[in-house]
Amino acid sequence: MFVDSHCHIAGAEYDADRDDVISRARDAGVGTMLNVGTGDPHSGAFERAVELAETHPDIYAAVGVHPHDAKLFDDRAEQRLLVLAKQSRRVIAWGEIGLDYHYDHSPRDVQREVR
Repeated sequence: MFVDSHCHIAGAEYDADRDDVISRARDAGVGTMLNVGTGDPHSGAFERAVELAETHPDIYAAVGVHPHDAKLFDDRAEQRLLVLAKQSRRVIAWGEIGLDYHYDHSPRDVQREVR
């Protein structure tokens, strides 16, 4: 059995064939997937990741603000992340988080402040 430790299958690009993608992964021996809900913290990406995890017993969710989107992080986003993590046993990790100094889509000082 394999574990996919980082996938993005709750995004709109998979709306047409998400179930097929999940089925193919299972057929290939993937027994567990960690779907990462990331992006604009106000886009609903976190909620979509958790919703997907709650409807599939072999999918879990990670939620977090990617460094590229750090400039969009605010108190409301932080509270949403905390609520989702507390409300759902399917949220098992923080991600996608960290520092990205290669592209600098968000200022470095802002990236360091997002916790």
